[in-house]
Amino acid sequence: MAVRIADFDPLDLLYPDSDGKPMADNLTQARVIRTLVIGFERLYATNDDVVVGGDFFWYPVEGRPDIVVAADVMVIVGTPKQEFRSYQQWRFGGEPVLAVEVLSHKNTRREMDRKRAFYDRHGVHEYWEFDPLKGRLQVFERRGDTFQRVAHPELGWTSPTTGVTISVEGVELVVHDPRAGRRWLAPAREGQRADLEAERADVAAARAEAEAARAEAEAARADVAAARAEAEAARADELAREVARLRALLDQVPDESG
Repeated sequence: MAVRIADFDPLDLLYPDSDGKPMADNLTQARVIRTLVIGFERLYATNDDVVVGGDFFWYPVEGRPDIVVAADVMVIVGTPKQEFRSYQQWRFGGEPVLAVEVLSHKNTRREMDRKRAFYDRHGVHEYWEFDPLKGRLQVFERRGDTFQRVAHPELGWTSPTTGVTISVEGVELVVHDPRAGRRWLAPAREGQRADLEAERADVAAARAEAEAARAEAEAARADVAAARAEAEAARADELAREVARLRALLDQVPDESG
């Protein structure tokens, strides 16, 4: 599916697309972010009106470049699938339905409370906050006009917005795809699983080819046996006709005994 590149607008200069800070502060945080972004990209790969990304600036209010946030993961519904420098909501349309923040050791409680309030105030449907160093998960979903905290999502919770099921095992965030029913893996492990599945598919294909060849050989043997049986039957018929002919000739010979 081709992804449209958003046209440059002079206002892009007014609404910067970067603050110069890295997306992640450590490998663990980066791995969780990549896993979620890639997982949601796959989930919505065939949806033309869903944009998935991470660490891009979201400006919800026109004329207010000071009102901005960059979620680690965001799912936006209702805008054509495209690449943009920053998400200026009044320009591109749609609405963020999910925002995810993956914590590092640098994040403070005050900072995260401020971000949650931002997502709440500007209409995000769901907000997940996950600390991969402690395995701590908080989930908030919109009920009416405000966020309500979900009780014990770490034990297993299905997102009404995206359909994925999340839980925590140890310090790992576990996400299961609602369609395939399988767990999302980190990109490297996902590649290993894809290679393993490809190998299994090759083995299955080779086995199917061998079974097909065996079936063809059996069919060929059956054809040979059938042809042999037909030949035997033909010879038997010919012999029976010859015996009948000879008997007929014998019956025509005069009886000289009398």
